[in-house]
Amino acid sequence: MGVGWNLGNTLDANDMSKTWTSTSQHETCWGQPVTKPELMKMMKDAGFGAIRVPVTWYQEMDSNGKVNEAWMNRVKEVVDYVIDNGMYCILNVHHDTGADSNTFKSWLKASNNSYTSNKEKYEYLWKQIAETFKDYDQKLLFEAYNEMLDEKSNWNEPADKTDGYKAINDYAKSFVTTVRNTGGNNKDRNLVVNTYSASSTADAMKNLDLPEETGHIVFQLHSYPNWKSISRSEERRVG
Repeated sequence: MGVGWNLGNTLDANDMSKTWTSTSQHETCWGQPVTKPELMKMMKDAGFGAIRVPVTWYQEMDSNGKVNEAWMNRVKEVVDYVIDNGMYCILNVHHDTGADSNTFKSWLKASNNSYTSNKEKYEYLWKQIAETFKDYDQKLLFEAYNEMLDEKSNWNEPADKTDGYKAINDYAKSFVTTVRNTGGNNKDRNLVVNTYSASSTADAMKNLDLPEETGHIVFQLHSYPNWKSISRSEERRVG
């Protein structure tokens, strides 16, 4: 795969205070332009071998969990931009998890209560995604969820995460089982699961179970070693 790049703030953009009449409104609501094939060609020409395509789904799902057909088609279109340029593509469920804000409340939480309430909906989401892409070859990988947090939006703060760790493993197992059951190339597709909050702490890593013994599971960790807060004035100077 080599060096990868994340197509951020596009298909993963979301705002529960807004509704969309077109997929382009959803895709651009955080200020990014509509993704075009030329972007992926540029990334390929620059030497990148993999593109992660984060997608937020909740605003494109009806009350029964069915994904809007136009949105699924748009996601497929962007995935094809990546694959057609000979790169690996990692497709995920993104800001359906994460820390809540004034304009967003995640529906997937790392808790037993959340897993019990949302298991069926979560599995149905992945069933739809997996069936859409089941004939794609191994250049496509699925990532189960992004940085899933508990009900209190705890990241790596000292806190009892026993319930959270168990829920992460339950979600991971549901994801793998659902994708495998759709058949096609999904039966041995490489599938990505993350630790609690995608944390690289020893505790989070120790508590992530291998959801199956196939050799086709990838563990993903997120690390931000040089991250720091900057003021608005500093941001303007940098930008």
